[in-house]
Amino acid sequence: MTSIVENQKETDVKKILVVEDERIIAINICSTLKQYGYNATYVSEANDAIEQIESEHFDLVLMDIMLNGPMDGIEIAGKIKRSKEIPVIYLTAYSDEATINRAKTTEPFGYLIKPFNSRDLYISVEMAIYKSQVQKHIRVVESRLAENQKWETIALVASGISHEINNPLTSILNLADLILLEAKKTSNSPLKEKAEKITEESERIAKIVKNLVSYSQSTSSQWTYSNLVSILNDTRSFLHQYFLKEGIQCELEMGDVPHVYCQPQKIKQVLLNLIQDARLRVNTREDSIGRKISISLSVVGDDGKEFVQIQIKDNGSEDLMMGISQMNSLDVTRSIIAEHKGNLTREEESSSWVFTLPIVKPV
Repeated sequence: MTSIVENQKETDVKKILVVEDERIIAINICSTLKQYGYNATYVSEANDAIEQIESEHFDLVLMDIMLNGPMDGIEIAGKIKRSKEIPVIYLTAYSDEATINRAKTTEPFGYLIKPFNSRDLYISVEMAIYKSQVQKHIRVVESRLAENQKWETIALVASGISHEINNPLTSILNLADLILLEAKKTSNSPLKEKAEKITEESERIAKIVKNLVSYSQSTSSQWTYSNLVSILNDTRSFLHQYFLKEGIQCELEMGDVPHVYCQPQKIKQVLLNLIQDARLRVNTREDSIGRKISISLSVVGDDGKEFVQIQIKDNGSEDLMMGISQMNSLDVTRSIIAEHKGNLTREEESSSWVFTLPIVKPV
């Protein structure tokens, strides 16, 4: 079992494309990069550069501005920016103001003036790749936080307008029943099918609203003995429509566990954060078939004490940059579990979150 606080280790070799029409310079740059542990290759023409970038993955492009042919390096970088998230460092013997201003429009990650030494090249490459990874990570975090806020907003809105939604829904269901009765009397099969479809969709809307309202309502801000099976079911129901849309199978394996002394709404938040993380991991799979999240609930013992253990396992593609361990919501999750005297770990081998809560018997 590995701790969630372990540092991520970079084991992959970064791949760099050098776009340079001076063959000797290109070979020298690639040789220098390989000495520093990079995988480097070069092309000398614009069309070859675009073809390489479209067909292969690169972590960085070193782009000579002055190239032979109809396009210069700045134009190629502009095309890259519109289609790929690849950082570009410009290589040039020219540093005039007009060239720099043109280059700025493509938002490069660096600018090396020829001739440059190997140390300057290494530092520029390292900083560009690091900055690119940080920016991608920030976008992921912002996207996930925005989605969490969206859910909270939807739940609050649904709670506030549920009465207004349920009244017309009731009228629609009543009218659908009347249409269905009329269709049966006249043996009108097409009308009967339409009435049944109206009823089915209306009931589905009512169920969605009910789940959102149920989840948005605070069960209790006080400590109480709570049924974790019920809390888990509520959380899965809240995410059910997302699972259906994304083709995710969410399985629950419930053991015979006692009620846990906790703050139910906070435990719901923990479950939502961790299941949301599992959902995003399985959505990294290229194949939408077979996406699966498994949640198990059991009693475990340690040093004579008993705990309820919840394991949330996914079969997604491992991507640590997508993980909750890189998000601010982890701090919230950990603080809630710590407040409940529990423990949270990440098991990378099984792609699982495991957290435990102590079993406290009523006095």
